[in-house]
Amino acid sequence: MKKLLYLFVLATTFSVTSQESVLLRANYSKGDVLVVKLDQSQDMGAQGGVDMKMTMDMIVTSKEGEVITTESKIKAIDMNMLQGGTVMSFNSSMKEADLDQMGKMMKQQFDPMMKATIISKMTTEGDILETKVEPSTPAMEQFTKQAKGVKYPKEKVSVGSSWTDETNEQGMEVKTTYTVSKIENGKVYIDILGAVSGVGTGDVTGNLIVDVKTGIQDTANMEMSLSANGTAIKISTKSSTTKM
Repeated sequence: MKKLLYLFVLATTFSVTSQESVLLRANYSKGDVLVVKLDQSQDMGAQGGVDMKMTMDMIVTSKEGEVITTESKIKAIDMNMLQGGTVMSFNSSMKEADLDQMGKMMKQQFDPMMKATIISKMTTEGDILETKVEPSTPAMEQFTKQAKGVKYPKEKVSVGSSWTDETNEQGMEVKTTYTVSKIENGKVYIDILGAVSGVGTGDVTGNLIVDVKTGIQDTANMEMSLSANGTAIKISTKSSTTKM
């Protein structure tokens, strides 16, 4: 009898868990302020690499139906780069007088980026409709092209649900599959697997956590291993988003 009762409880619990489904949407409101922190490293072996930490503020300036408009600005940058045996460093919190010669050169490149505003329009599903930079800055425009969010599926998701997304930028195509591994305490845990083709080939792995109520990606971690023009490249990206 006890065994039968145990099996009944176990089956009921499994049934409730497996049936839980949620709709992933960016439920932002006008006036919302989000802080995005990005930590990215790029390892190219003997050719060098880059480690960069960046903090951005994002303000929701309008929401009309399913379309959200945001304005973002870079607030802080900390970069260390090794290229051709030369070490280059830049920290936006340092006074220009305290930077070395290479740091001062990098400051000239980063200052226009930090003064620029990224204006984006996206749907609540995460589909980017338009992105522009004011004033126009080539380096920032290149940065926005490389930045990519997660497009949520139209239907509700539950544990085991998966969907795919594809991007193609500068001859490199990335096909990514997202799979829900867990739904717990108002959070959706998602595993990421992807493949890279085109001018570079490789694979993508990672995970992210999405808040069900707001649709905010609390954390996102991705590892990309590439081979391009005979060079092996490893790119690690970690990001967190916090609503203020």
